[in-house]
Amino acid sequence: MQRTLGLPASFIGHLLCGLVLWSLQVLPALAQDAAPPPGVQVLRDAELTVRLRQSAAQTTTAHTLPLHWDVLHRRKAGWATATLRFDAMDAQRLQPQALLIPRLGNAYRISLNGMELATGGELLLPNDGWTGRRPLWIRLPGTLLQAHNVLEIHIRADYLRRAGISSVQFGPEAALQGTWHALEWQRVTLPRAVSLFSLVVGIFCLLLWWQQRQALYAFAALCELAWACRVTAAWLEEIFLAWPAWFQAVQGLFWTGCLATYWLTRTVWGPRPRAELYVASAIFVLCPFAVAGGADWVLGWTVVLVVAWAALVLRLGWECRLTRDSPRLWMLVALGVCWAALVRDIAAARLAPAQYMDGGWTQWAAAFAGVAVLAIVGQRFQQARNALINLTASLEQRVLQREEKLAEQHQALRKLERISAKSEERARILRDMHDGAGAHLITAMRQLEGGVASQAEVMQTLRESLDQLRLSVDAMSLPNGDVNALLASLRFRLEQRIRDSGLELLWDVELLPLWPDSSEEAMRHLQYIVFEAISNVLQHAHARQLALTARADGQAITIHLRDNGVGRQDGACGNGLRTMHERAALIGAVLELRQEGDAGTTVCLSLPLGAPAPAQA
Repeated sequence: MQRTLGLPASFIGHLLCGLVLWSLQVLPALAQDAAPPPGVQVLRDAELTVRLRQSAAQTTTAHTLPLHWDVLHRRKAGWATATLRFDAMDAQRLQPQALLIPRLGNAYRISLNGMELATGGELLLPNDGWTGRRPLWIRLPGTLLQAHNVLEIHIRADYLRRAGISSVQFGPEAALQGTWHALEWQRVTLPRAVSLFSLVVGIFCLLLWWQQRQALYAFAALCELAWACRVTAAWLEEIFLAWPAWFQAVQGLFWTGCLATYWLTRTVWGPRPRAELYVASAIFVLCPFAVAGGADWVLGWTVVLVVAWAALVLRLGWECRLTRDSPRLWMLVALGVCWAALVRDIAAARLAPAQYMDGGWTQWAAAFAGVAVLAIVGQRFQQARNALINLTASLEQRVLQREEKLAEQHQALRKLERISAKSEERARILRDMHDGAGAHLITAMRQLEGGVASQAEVMQTLRESLDQLRLSVDAMSLPNGDVNALLASLRFRLEQRIRDSGLELLWDVELLPLWPDSSEEAMRHLQYIVFEAISNVLQHAHARQLALTARADGQAITIHLRDNGVGRQDGACGNGLRTMHERAALIGAVLELRQEGDAGTTVCLSLPLGAPAPAQA
């Protein structure tokens, strides 16, 4: 259970009841005008002449302003003329004077002592677009004032359009300017700020919805944009649609705002009871029909809506006792404030004639609703951000753990590779010793055991074993693919032995390219093949000359080993030759043995290059 705001449900209920009671208690207090500045007269007593639209008869009565037409003449339209008389002293006629009328509508014409001062809208055209919501400021030339003055205010009054005449203030310009600016600030500037604030909040929520596509942001954006337009209609001086299209548009905005607010509430609260959904759907479906039916139907629908909202607010307040969290409390308080403001404005418009000058509280409640929506959206966004941060941290932790595990596995694998490499190296050394030095040592032992071989033959076998062992050690440091280095190592180890055997060594090796795709194993196989070929010449060929040539033609490295001996005898070096062919096949080389009769034997070994490789410097 989340509790970030800490407001109990009982406090919310007391706050809502307090707002309603306070609004009802302050209605009489607001009926009295504030004390006028020094030197300013408040004109309230008027001779009121009224003519209703459906009647040609006029009635003239004494009336105390303000005149609230919708309260005094319910469901009717017509025209009214308020005649106010006031005196002006000679001193007042010597300095600039002004008239201030806080509210006047719907259309008007004002004259002083028979001279027209100001007009707004068409007096004779019913439901003309003019509304007259701003305070009216009129400068009076001193020459126009008389000792006894007659001010006439003619208005056209349309049904349910806040027609009427407020009290009139007369006095010096300097004394009235402060009141005028305060009224402008209250009636125009602040409502414009509320509209702009709601518009900014709506656009902000719309951008969040566009980015994340969550229903909460969509309903919040629709709610705030609808209320921004609705508040704009409350301070707009002159409407731009014909009546009743303007009335229908304003009611449509109100309906859209209520619908979006309910769906926003459902999104914040979660699933709602089915009966509540049925009631809400029925109320919202009936709105277009009520708008089409006229003002009386709209009024009835509004009363039903107010009752439904009251029931919903009470139910939500009761539910908050069980599950409290900050978004729900914000939503509940916003709903309660908006409901109380709406009830107060309906009561002021229908039951309190003295509240004609009041601009309504719904616009200020809309500002509070914007703050609540911003708080709810901000908290939801913060929760999503925190969840994303936690998820990122969790993923980073899991990645770190995975990396540590991979590092451990890599270390274990490297350890296994080192063990495997050592094992392979041991196996290679044992194999080389078995195939090379070991085989020669066994041969020497048999020679000694048989007693048939001479000392020179035994020594020859031991030298071959020693040479094989030395070459095995040299093979451990040979660069991969460097055939020149391999042949040079063989010459260094075997040249003296070749000369001691009475052979003339002819060495013709050019600068060879690197043998591509070779490995340590391939270099050892190549070394064994060449060594075995030279050993066969020393043991079996009875030759006087041994020639080794190595060339490269871009496709292969070719090594020729030629002697001028007696050639291969049957059964001689059979195992060695077979091993040479096997090793050549393992490294992808081509081995050929060509005999030229009594002219000797040629061993040809071809190492494919694949793509040409640059020569080693």
